[in-house]
Amino acid sequence: MKNKNWSEDIQSGLGPTIPTIMVSWTHWETGNAESDWIEKETQRVVGLIKDKKVNILAKSIGTAIAMGVIEQKPELVNKVVLCGIPVLDFVLGDEKRYAVLKPFSADKVLCIQNNADNHGSYAEAKKFLHSSNPSLKIISKPRSDHEYPYLEEFMNFLR
Repeated sequence: MKNKNWSEDIQSGLGPTIPTIMVSWTHWETGNAESDWIEKETQRVVGLIKDKKVNILAKSIGTAIAMGVIEQKPELVNKVVLCGIPVLDFVLGDEKRYAVLKPFSADKVLCIQNNADNHGSYAEAKKFLHSSNPSLKIISKPRSDHEYPYLEEFMNFLR
């Protein structure tokens, strides 16, 4: 539920300045993630955005869903903020999802990774993301957890 609370806090903080729709993952309610939940949630998000140009702000495994949206609708994705890439939690094949960043414009992407995130450190995330696109901007934050309370950075980038 931490990620749900984070999403709600960020949505509230962005408020009227940056119109935001928070997407709750089904497993937050059911407590059970199906094996293909990332694909199902990606389809749900694609359905929600329809033909609207959007910014995406994603944390943790939500970044994998963001990759699916970019893959399916790159022309509709304006800017992307990725927080807490969970490189240490990937199962075989998850890393391939992020290959969509290779042709995606690096100036449209901001990555923030806590220096000692327990799901993947800044160094691990930087190495991983730069293997797809060496031009990506990846900011290190001095935290040793998986919390990303960087509302001001999000707002500055998304404006």
